[in-house]
Amino acid sequence: LYQVNQTAAQYFHNLLLNSAAGERARDYFTSRGFSLKTIADFQLGFSLNSWEALKQYLLERDYTESELLTAGLVIEAETKGGKTHDRFRHRLMFPIYDSRGRVVGFGARVLDDSLPKYLNSPQMLIFDKSSALYGINLAAAAIRQQNLVVIVEGYMDVITAHQNSFNNVVASMGTSITEKQTYILK
Repeated sequence: LYQVNQTAAQYFHNLLLNSAAGERARDYFTSRGFSLKTIADFQLGFSLNSWEALKQYLLERDYTESELLTAGLVIEAETKGGKTHDRFRHRLMFPIYDSRGRVVGFGARVLDDSLPKYLNSPQMLIFDKSSALYGINLAAAAIRQQNLVVIVEGYMDVITAHQNSFNNVVASMGTSITEKQTYILK
């Protein structure tokens, strides 16, 4: 699951940086003042407006459809027949890492006014929103060094703080802080 998520994160990041379809997403991040280094540090990405682009990419790399379902990268279609399609379509992609630097899930934001504005990976074996802290992989060393953590609400808050050298900042994934998250911070 960690490997398929890492492969997906690299795919989304490459689309953001190098695809014509990713231009609007690049413009959005630029308008937020994010440098290329910041975009690379957080491995920000973009998902195509396609029902099966990620699925096909990962299947071509010998991941199974079952693994993609388990990782929450694809979902079963509402119609019967066992068909699956990409969970994340036409969104800014935010890989979510654990404290060991492994991609455990994704947060995704729309580029327009469609709903839901934010979409996360589902609860699964390696991803539990109530125990995840966005940015912990990049903030852990600064938190230890300063013996201080700043907890903010969302992805953009963390990224902006880090770009401005406040490296002890994490986000509680848009939820109130949980006991599990407090334990991780301790």
